[in-house]
Amino acid sequence: MDKKFEDIGKVHLDYTDYPGEDLYSEGAEEDALLQIVKTHTKDEFNHIIAVEKRWSVLYHLSHLRGNIVDFLPIRKNHKILEIGAGCGAITGTLAEKAGHVTCIELSRKRSLINAWRNKDADNIDILVGNFEDIEEHLDEKYDYIMLIGVLEYAVSYIHDKQPYEKFLQILTRHLAHGGQIVIAIENKYGMKYFAGCREDHTGRYFDGIEGYHNGGSAHTFSKEGLEKLFKKTGYKSKFFYPYPDYKLPITIYSDDRLPSPGEFNDNKRNFDGERITLFDEGRAFDEALADGYFPFFSNSFLVVLEKNMRLESGSMRHSIYSKHSNERDPLYQIRTDIEEDDSHRKVVVKYPFTKEAIPHLEKMNDACEKIREEFKGTAFKPNKCKAVREKDGTLKCLDFEFLSGRSMNDELDLMRKKGHARECITAILNFAVALRKIASEKFIMTDEFREIFQVTSVPGQHMSMKCTDLDLIFSNLIFSNGWNIIDYEWTYDFPIPVDFLIYRAMRYYIAEAGSDWMGDLDIWQKLSISEAEKAVFDKMEEGFQRHIAGRNISLVGMYSIFGGNNIPFENTIKQARLLYRPEHVVIYYDTGLGYQEENSCVINALRDENDNITVDTVLPEGCKAIRFDPATYHCMVKIAGISLDGKPVEECLVNGTGISDHVVLFDTDDSQIIIEHAEEGAHLHMEYAIAKVDERFWKPLAFEFAVPLDNQGSKWSHLIHGTRPEYVPVSLV
Repeated sequence: MDKKFEDIGKVHLDYTDYPGEDLYSEGAEEDALLQIVKTHTKDEFNHIIAVEKRWSVLYHLSHLRGNIVDFLPIRKNHKILEIGAGCGAITGTLAEKAGHVTCIELSRKRSLINAWRNKDADNIDILVGNFEDIEEHLDEKYDYIMLIGVLEYAVSYIHDKQPYEKFLQILTRHLAHGGQIVIAIENKYGMKYFAGCREDHTGRYFDGIEGYHNGGSAHTFSKEGLEKLFKKTGYKSKFFYPYPDYKLPITIYSDDRLPSPGEFNDNKRNFDGERITLFDEGRAFDEALADGYFPFFSNSFLVVLEKNMRLESGSMRHSIYSKHSNERDPLYQIRTDIEEDDSHRKVVVKYPFTKEAIPHLEKMNDACEKIREEFKGTAFKPNKCKAVREKDGTLKCLDFEFLSGRSMNDELDLMRKKGHARECITAILNFAVALRKIASEKFIMTDEFREIFQVTSVPGQHMSMKCTDLDLIFSNLIFSNGWNIIDYEWTYDFPIPVDFLIYRAMRYYIAEAGSDWMGDLDIWQKLSISEAEKAVFDKMEEGFQRHIAGRNISLVGMYSIFGGNNIPFENTIKQARLLYRPEHVVIYYDTGLGYQEENSCVINALRDENDNITVDTVLPEGCKAIRFDPATYHCMVKIAGISLDGKPVEECLVNGTGISDHVVLFDTDDSQIIIEHAEEGAHLHMEYAIAKVDERFWKPLAFEFAVPLDNQGSKWSHLIHGTRPEYVPVSLV
């Protein structure tokens, strides 16, 4: 191409090192993406993803992609180099946080998609071309260098015997003092791959686990493998563990804040194709966590590398945990972090994800005192909350006291796992009694109630609190000098039935722990919640979730829309038992004593994709004739030819019925083809095609297409009356 530069909106593209053509492309998929970003705003992407129902659209356009870097302490005075920027899924988030973002991307088409979607950002430059060519005259120093889904491809664009080491060594000279390299990459030993997900890059089952023995352009690592690489290149590393993975992360853990049991409940993410579900990943993760192996099995890694300074420097707080609640309506999108300073003091911080969500956090700040007053004199205490504001008074975030201790959820789990179901149920009932004692006002339905819960009536007579915290579920209660309420995001001052709070707490506990441990006990009856009330509470919860989501569709909803294809292992086994293996054939050799099991063998014949079978074998000593059993099910066989030592066999005997030239219908699961005068030492060659025929269809097939073997007239009498002829000849001439 002639032009060296191009501007799309405020984004500048530099083609100085562009080779003139895209060396890789998704073709029509990229054309469709370019059209979307040209004609739609980012606010419309969620709806477009749901309509298109294609992995490429979800992967490249979902705003959740940016979650992988959003929690990093990037500031407006930072300069960022993003290598392999692709279609800009991460670029927009980086541009919102940093002073300037320089992208390197080999594909011009992808760079255009990036530029169009971020055209209003005045701090993005895109250098189009091969990294090695661009790097030669790259003279900037960067505070962050981003390799998001890039390191695994180093073998494709770094021309060196040790491409991964060489790549990191090259990047060292482009880091500012104290600068960091951020790497997001799949774990070759990720739990999802053991559980039946295909390897992300090759699409093959267990490919990374088996060492990519079939080759490929990408190579992922284990945690230990990455640690060795970083140590060899002189980098200090800090590992984070994005869940479910780094591509569409919701929660990001670290060694300083590992998951808790029961948090692994979002494992259906195979938007790009079918998978097998060999076991329950959530339960397997829980076991790995209990034994200290969660980092080994984490599906993905986010690694921060540094050379010149400690990762935890100065008194600044840094995140050790981040949960993104940005699948909601923009009015409610927030991020919850656990941050720690260099003295290991922790604080829980809630940030607004959008400007529209600031009033939501302001309301949460106000709710603290209301909840404190509501629960005054009880065993329940709301966690302390402090508003942190910008210089202009705008709310920046809310700081909450970090409380260590066991949650009520943990206590119930402990009792349940010890087999103390009665004690567990007693604790739940005591919780219900405690809440009902606090509820002092009669429930009266209001317009706000109808709007948020989307129901018009609630059966029965109910009491309510003056101020209701809907987040009063077992996992949000930490025991430390009483039951501390650690979350009161959804607090309302209009009447809500207190029984709905009890219902929600139990609903979410059952969702995590199941209900088998309760045996035949009707927990809802024990909680004095009738079937009619529970049915309405179900609708209330669904309405509440719709209210939170607004017009946005969550990934759980997307999975349903995409028609995610999860094949349970048990179903696979059942189907495997129904599969037929026509290449496994049995040959009986008649040595003068008839056809006996001791004179038989199984041959693995050649089978092509059309079920054409080829048999080659040498007949053993003493053989006089052979019986060939092609299948153990009803079938049709078309014999292309049989030869002995290259001489065609002109006729064989079958226990089926000829329905056309060389085609035999076997209405038996013991199909047999006999070749007489098959002497020892002869080379048998046989070619035929076989098709399984369901018993429901073979009779109509026979009546419709049969050709008489003789002119006797009653050719189908054995089919009608359920008898079968002995052996009939089939001409092969």
